[in-house]
Amino acid sequence: MYRTSLNKVAAVVLATSLFPASAGATTFVTSQTYKAGTRIACVLDEHLDSSKLAYGDKFKLQVVDVNFPALHGAKIIGYITDVRQPHGVDRARVGFMLTSIHLSNGEKKSISATVLSKRVVPMNPTGQYASRQQLSPMAGVPYGTVTPGPIAWQMRIGNGPSSVQSPASQNLGGYVYATSNGEPIVVNAGTPVTVELSANLTVP
Repeated sequence: MYRTSLNKVAAVVLATSLFPASAGATTFVTSQTYKAGTRIACVLDEHLDSSKLAYGDKFKLQVVDVNFPALHGAKIIGYITDVRQPHGVDRARVGFMLTSIHLSNGEKKSISATVLSKRVVPMNPTGQYASRQQLSPMAGVPYGTVTPGPIAWQMRIGNGPSSVQSPASQNLGGYVYATSNGEPIVVNAGTPVTVELSANLTVP
């Protein structure tokens, strides 16, 4: 009887080694939360030139931070929200907003984050909305509505009831200005970009 039991154990071990779990078996991955304030090293995925950019253009930041294995292969997606070409004393300007992060497993999640750079002036559409709500539409000051797409605000001048709606997300962004008059803003692919989370991000 003891020998029979040993034979059964040996058979199970042999079967396991010869026929491992199928590739389609469900794998449970523990979720991980990155706290607001976490800084993530990325690189620009493509060449950007303000003279060729337009409202709604998409760009990607490739996550390269070795400190966060769960984000390996992820890309942070952003959209161009404003482009001003150089004119006279006005330098070129590009506005952008970060909207989501695409994980390597194909999952897409909303992200609230800013770009840390001396050349970037932060932009907070939700904060702008709150400030504008304090203005009285009866006084002939700007009022408007939140519009679809990357730009969260469309301003109109005149009297009338306000139809302002709060932005549905906490997407953040900023403005980049050219260093000199008369020149476009050019950022090469592979340029390091540091992204700082403004809200917790849980993956996957």
